[in-house]
Amino acid sequence: MTTIRGHYQNAYVTHDTDRAAEVLTKACGLTDWRTFEVEFPVQTQQGELLQATKVAIAWGGGLQVELIQPVSGFIDPFLTYLPADKADLSPRFHHISLRRESMDEIEAEIAALGLPVVCRGGIPDLQYVYLDARPSLGHYLELVWASPAGWEMVGWPEGLEML
Repeated sequence: MTTIRGHYQNAYVTHDTDRAAEVLTKACGLTDWRTFEVEFPVQTQQGELLQATKVAIAWGGGLQVELIQPVSGFIDPFLTYLPADKADLSPRFHHISLRRESMDEIEAEIAALGLPVVCRGGIPDLQYVYLDARPSLGHYLELVWASPAGWEMVGWPEGLEML
């Protein structure tokens, strides 16, 4: 069993991160968006594949909102959530992220949950695992570990304690 302990992020997919960020700025008052493009290898059931995405993140209090625009490579987990109409820029809910304090903790939780691993990836200061919780929760579940530098990179608010 997992808990939502450490829930810090709601993530959405979109056809255009810039336009979706404008929508969420107006609708939710989110500001100070950090944007970046990433391409890195992810471990999948099919082996190691590249994944390229555009990402925008902003914090509203203790919750981070992430916008993901799939670009190329292993983007299958994002595609079914995107609107069929590419002109539809509305962000679509994709997953929640749960902060964990070690990769050992993540591995133990994966074993206990028994949910299929969709992919694993990251950079040296931040590692994540997507689990397929769609049958029970209706969305993916992401477990994340980061070094202090990794949490700083994603703008973890100073003084925010993990729940």
